[in-house]
Amino acid sequence: MRRTDRVRAFLAVAVCAALAGCGIRPTGIISAGDQPLAQAHAATITVYLVRGGRLVPVTRPGLPGEPHLAIQQLNVPPTRSELAMGLRTDVHDELDAYSVEDVSSPVGRPAQLVVRPSGEPAGEKTWSRTAKAQIACTAQVIPGIRRVNLWSTVNPTKNRWELLTCDQFADLLD
Repeated sequence: MRRTDRVRAFLAVAVCAALAGCGIRPTGIISAGDQPLAQAHAATITVYLVRGGRLVPVTRPGLPGEPHLAIQQLNVPPTRSELAMGLRTDVHDELDAYSVEDVSSPVGRPAQLVVRPSGEPAGEKTWSRTAKAQIACTAQVIPGIRRVNLWSTVNPTKNRWELLTCDQFADLLD
């Protein structure tokens, strides 16, 4: 690079730097109000547990974006305070849950919740009556859910399921 090219390049950089600062005046700190403060509260969920063969509703903390968390909580062991109240669960398997709605109906049908054991269980699953009641009543507390489609077999050759509502277990409600 020749000397004149270097001088031209230097002058071009100096002119650009001088023009970049034109019209900008120094300012102090601009107040934008109070500092941000996170105050979100997780919604609670209702889970039905068992005491003396009867269903008892219990609230637990929920998680945003997890509408079916209550169903997944059914196999979680009771907390210390729940144990102190004599509560237990009859659902001992991890559960998968998703809701479906009949979109072909012009007036819409209430959604049903499909619940099945997680993973690929072998053979058939036999649910106790109180476990079915826990699943049905916990599901119906979820907004928009009216019934449960409980799968007892997840098998490519033979699927077995039954439709449940909490009303079927009214005799178990506390």
